[in-house]
Amino acid sequence: MNKCPYCGTSYNEILQTGFVGCSRCYSEIEALKEAVKEMHKNKTYRGRKPKSGNV
Repeated sequence: MNKCPYCGTSYNEILQTGFVGCSRCYSEIEALKEAVKEMHKNKTYRGRKPKSGNV
């Protein structure tokens, strides 16, 4: 499905505006689901570590 049945936002609209219509878009729009999965390949967070002494 390329359009969210809850808010009506299409995948093309998301690509054009950069905004997702609602939280359900992530689970309802297949192309968006795949794009998010591709962006977050690793399941382990590998962000920056805090500098020593800054907690």
